[in-house]
Amino acid sequence: MENRELAKKIISLVGGGDNISQHWHCITRLRFNLVEDEKAKIEEINQMEGVIGSQFSGGQFQVIIGAKVADIYEELEKQLIHKNENLALKNKKKLGFVDTIFDVISGIFTPILPAIVGSGLIKGIMALFVVFGWVSTDSSSYAVLNIFSDAVFYFLPFLVAITAARKFNTKESLAVVLAAILLYPTIVNGAADGLGPMNLFGLSIPLNSYTSSVLPIILGVLLLSYVNKWIDKIIPKSLNIVFSPLLTLLITAPLLLAFIAPIGNFLGKYLEVIFTAMFDTAGPIAGLLMGGLMPIIVITGMHYAFFPSTFASLQKLGYDIMLLPMNLVANISQAAAVLGVLIKSKKSTTKSLAFSTLIPAFFGITEPAIYGVTLRLKKPFYASVIGGAAGGAVFGSLAVKTTAFSIPGITALPTYIISNSNNFTYALIGCIVSFIVSLSMTLILGFEEEDSKTIKDNPDKTQATTLIPTETKEVLPKQPAEIYSPLEGDIRDVSSVSDATFSKQKMGKGVAIFPIEGIVYAPFNGTISTMTRTNHALGLTSDDGVELLIHVGIDTVKLKGSCFEALVSENEKIKTGQPILKFDLKEIENRGFDVTTMVIVTNSFEYLDVITTEEQRVEPATSKLMMCVQ
Repeated sequence: MENRELAKKIISLVGGGDNISQHWHCITRLRFNLVEDEKAKIEEINQMEGVIGSQFSGGQFQVIIGAKVADIYEELEKQLIHKNENLALKNKKKLGFVDTIFDVISGIFTPILPAIVGSGLIKGIMALFVVFGWVSTDSSSYAVLNIFSDAVFYFLPFLVAITAARKFNTKESLAVVLAAILLYPTIVNGAADGLGPMNLFGLSIPLNSYTSSVLPIILGVLLLSYVNKWIDKIIPKSLNIVFSPLLTLLITAPLLLAFIAPIGNFLGKYLEVIFTAMFDTAGPIAGLLMGGLMPIIVITGMHYAFFPSTFASLQKLGYDIMLLPMNLVANISQAAAVLGVLIKSKKSTTKSLAFSTLIPAFFGITEPAIYGVTLRLKKPFYASVIGGAAGGAVFGSLAVKTTAFSIPGITALPTYIISNSNNFTYALIGCIVSFIVSLSMTLILGFEEEDSKTIKDNPDKTQATTLIPTETKEVLPKQPAEIYSPLEGDIRDVSSVSDATFSKQKMGKGVAIFPIEGIVYAPFNGTISTMTRTNHALGLTSDDGVELLIHVGIDTVKLKGSCFEALVSENEKIKTGQPILKFDLKEIENRGFDVTTMVIVTNSFEYLDVITTEEQRVEPATSKLMMCVQ
């Protein structure tokens, strides 16, 4: 029931099912493509029990859950089963090129990671069995285990075809057919035997091995999505079931085999060559940079961009020298930093949180440690970066390799066992260096303990309640608290504004002002309690305890900060009449927005009454706008 309620609240706070165009999860995060990003109530999500944090990254909205993410996703999936899948097309239009690349790669690989990781760990177990003499590489048992570990990678195009079809919003069955065509024995065996190209009505079909490849099928399914949608439009619905798949395959398959797949194969190998060459020529420097920057790369989701080259390297060379090894030392460094916090912390709550994230970090699940401990305390995060850089330099210098794709934690260490090689010993040395450096730096640098979250809000008009301070005042003001007008303009009845959040006084009592000047002044002595990222609204708290929201315009969050200039910062002290915000009144109106500004007492419930002015025209900092009576 707890998981169901948490999933239900998350759906609501990201704008409802109609605002979710696509959703999936990785090891620790729920990932969403939203139709309107502004509807996500980040601060409210961050305050939920069971949520570590949330953020926008790479065109996605990510909710960090931790170990229970699969359970929460299962409940979320049940509640979104009838969602409108066509929203995916609407959402794609708003992503930039780089964000689109990260979003696509993440959406394709994240759902199939369990299969990839499980098979990779089997390969590590096989290496251990050989080292301990339990299994011979020539035995039938080893051959069977090798089938278990290699099957996923050999037939990887099938798995990628399914998730790519979901990501590109096309038919999964046709996508799987494309994967089957790429892996058809005639093509695979022909490539292995070095045979020349085949011929299809004059079209040359080169014979390449596409086993374990990812870019050819991704590009093929992308082409399929466009071809199939185009054919669906021109074929009558009564004949669609017959001719649409026929024509789609007859157009897509030849183009895939003749052009798309060879290009994808070339690009994958080219990426592998670039990164391998980088570590061959500048191993220590490349390792230092990658090992140190890996936590930041993971936080932003950019590590998915390395997946194609990682699989290309595993396919061609049988090992990866970059992403997985660098991720391993970075994760070990993160675990060491958390251990340092556990040792040095004086608060029981911090110790408890550090302990709960320590074990997952050793096993390669570091998001709870990053968001819950090191990044929040800052200096331990810096220490983890230094430790990761040190371990990465060792890995880069000694050319440490992993032979399988697995979660970069201690369970992945067997995948570094290579016969007649010191690779495993080198891997242990790098991990130990990373651990010692990170732990030492955490203890040396120290940290200041605090309980506040670090992820900020991005509110809009529908979530203006996040501007309400969460703590209730223990002592009410004894005298009526006066609020002066923050604007020069004409008074409007707040019940007449088009936003129901304000017109129905859901946030508290107040007034609406139609401004004739684009400057907001402080209406009392107090503090700026909250600033929105888009500067269209701000929360203030008076020295008397009045909590006030000033929201400039209706729907102005869509301006994304343009036309607004903040003159103060969050937590800054203010005095009556002080300019705190500027906005371009004419430009906002020219863009079709209602500039009516709401001034709301969000803690109205603490007062017997909020008396508003009877004047029709008010002047900033001189006209009394409201009086809060105890």
